[in-house]
Amino acid sequence: MDFEESGQDQMKIEELTNSLYSCISFRQGEKPDLARLKSLFIKEGILINNNDDPLIFTIDQFVDAVGYQVSAGSLKSFSEREVAERTEIFGKIAHRFSTYEARFDPEDPEPLTVGINSIQFIKVDDSWHVSSLVWNDEAEDRKIQEKYILSDV
Repeated sequence: MDFEESGQDQMKIEELTNSLYSCISFRQGEKPDLARLKSLFIKEGILINNNDDPLIFTIDQFVDAVGYQVSAGSLKSFSEREVAERTEIFGKIAHRFSTYEARFDPEDPEPLTVGINSIQFIKVDDSWHVSSLVWNDEAEDRKIQEKYILSDV
């Protein structure tokens, strides 16, 4: 892989990550773009909430769960954005540690939580897709290291 190809891959992963955050973020009166979110993953993709005992979802289960919360009115708005990142690429696999801030209301000055999304990507037919996403919120006994906070995002 030459430098130009590596740079293109980095750019594609950047775009994919931006799309991922965009799909799950929505304002009150709107809905998250769950169909688009699903399209970013391989069909066997998984998401894992690893804050306590792991909660493991297929992409379909995750989309259904979020869709239900929105329809039931228990999730009225949500905003998550990347504030720092570290990405590594080798051939047709990539990994990104994506430090995030999450809010229920995007206008809130302070985030509800911060944490790290560990995102794995695979390249299939010259296109990058998410294969898995695991997240962990920061907690009193689990602080984000400075190396995951400082970045050019």
